[in-house]
Amino acid sequence: MRIVDLRHEPPPPAWGVTVDADAVDRLADAWATRPFPQPAFDYPGLPSWTGDAWLDFAVVATSVVACLWPPDGEEMWGVTWEGEHLVDAPAVWACFARGLHPADGGLDLGPLSRMDDAAARRFFAGDGVLQLVPERGARLRRVVAALADHWGGHARAIFEQAGFRGPDVVRLLVETIPGYRDEAETPFGVLRFWKLAHLAVAVAAARSPVPVTGMEEFPVYPDYMLPVVLRHEGVLVYSPELAAAVDRRALIPADSDQEWAIRWATVYAGEALRRALDARGNPVTGPALDYALWSRAVLGPDAGHLGEHHRTVTLAY
Repeated sequence: MRIVDLRHEPPPPAWGVTVDADAVDRLADAWATRPFPQPAFDYPGLPSWTGDAWLDFAVVATSVVACLWPPDGEEMWGVTWEGEHLVDAPAVWACFARGLHPADGGLDLGPLSRMDDAAARRFFAGDGVLQLVPERGARLRRVVAALADHWGGHARAIFEQAGFRGPDVVRLLVETIPGYRDEAETPFGVLRFWKLAHLAVAVAAARSPVPVTGMEEFPVYPDYMLPVVLRHEGVLVYSPELAAAVDRRALIPADSDQEWAIRWATVYAGEALRRALDARGNPVTGPALDYALWSRAVLGPDAGHLGEHHRTVTLAY
């Protein structure tokens, strides 16, 4: 089955999402002089580890950075770490910062290899509701087992095998580490979203002991927060039915046409915006544009006031 080029082919309109080219140009005009630094991953919640421990952290922790919104009517999950209350990805990072410790050659991953449901509840303990806690624990066990079986127990071997080239690390994560093969077979071809794999490498690149190359080849990552900003700016246009479902917080089924369309359109729109910015003399990489969009939706002053995100119960993103 053919591989769909998500960056250059739009999703079928019948799936419920289109990309407004005029809105892309308007946003590019507004951001023509805006700086887009590479993500430093230095916000609260992240541990201070460097070197091989950081590579382990990036691969293990990112595998469960997904589905961080609460069921309707429940409070957002969060943790308090170093005197600050954290939600979303920073809260997940903090769980690893408080639960793991450096060891020879990386992190001591033993606690994750033995994680049962009770241990997972302790590891992710916080306030509010975090969905899929047993599933997160099971994934962490599988990730640690895969590192042991394929890579000598630590992530550095993956990066070395790939020559510290980002796209090749992504491919090895997808091929060998559970949770990173995020793709869908559709009538139009295979959609290789690979969100968490790209994010894991971007996290690793921030403090890698060897520079990670090829990051300019990365797209933006199809999650549930980027579409909020793109829709708010008029770039993503939902069908009336999909818009109503998202706005009333109805669940969008995993592997449905609508879910695929939102994620596919996010990658396509991100590439269109990246090219438009480049044409205006403001070149930006996929990871830098992704971080700008994500940080506005999660960390920015108008976070929480940009509209609803779609809700799909999944550990893919």
